[in-house]
Amino acid sequence: MESIKPKVIASGVLEVFNDLPCYVLDDGQRIFRLSNLTKALRGKEHGKFGNYLAASNIQKYLPRRLIPLSDQDHDRVPQGAVEFLLNDKIEKGYNSEDFMDVCAAFIEANNKEELSSAQREIVFNAQSYILACAKVGITALIDEATGYQTLREENALQLKLKFFLSDQLRDWEKTFPDELWRQFGRLTNWKGSIHSRPQYWGKLVNELIYDCIDKDLAKYLKESKPMQPSNVRYHQWLNENHGVRALTEHIWQVVGMARSCTSINELKEMVNKEFKSNGMTQLTLF
Repeated sequence: MESIKPKVIASGVLEVFNDLPCYVLDDGQRIFRLSNLTKALRGKEHGKFGNYLAASNIQKYLPRRLIPLSDQDHDRVPQGAVEFLLNDKIEKGYNSEDFMDVCAAFIEANNKEELSSAQREIVFNAQSYILACAKVGITALIDEATGYQTLREENALQLKLKFFLSDQLRDWEKTFPDELWRQFGRLTNWKGSIHSRPQYWGKLVNELIYDCIDKDLAKYLKESKPMQPSNVRYHQWLNENHGVRALTEHIWQVVGMARSCTSINELKEMVNKEFKSNGMTQLTLF
């Protein structure tokens, strides 16, 4: 049975690494695409990554787990390479920490060995990468040692909540369109009026609407903004500029999905796949 391959949940580009694309997988790995690493090392596409690691004056400084293997075409296959899914396509990747060990190996070799001009090019880039990571690393170490890491996360959460929420409870105004209730009624076989809705539809709203806009926002509303008195609704705590707009846009996205579904479970599956399965919220401002 074929094993399930990890998939990308976030991606970006490291400009300081010669515009190297980088990815975070759903198993927590931070990786690079193997095909991009030659350019990252040399600043140009020339040769294969595994072949640069196979040089005898480099291998002795590599961790044993990273010494490449040979194949029939004499192109060395880097150990530690992993397969992952990028846009439903299988790609070969290389762990970011392993890549930094490769950089360290070239720097150490440069101190003790006679290197070729191509290898010296790699050393120049490797030194830049190590220095860049060291600056980030010392910041992270100090944040952890001082406890600022937790404070920073709390500040980021407060900033996000401030982005969505109003300081005062807004007056009620119609925010959820009747079309959403009509679709809920059709998909749950509700025979009553959409203006006399069953209580469990509130759970559908939390699951399909608020949780998908932003989980931290949904959690805060549930824990800190109870709907009391009974006529108060969560959306009355959202500000006009960002909160209400994000809510309205998402509602109509769900309505569009609902129109193509034949059951509420089908709608849940579609919404989860679109907004939750990749581990990211709909909004990526933070």
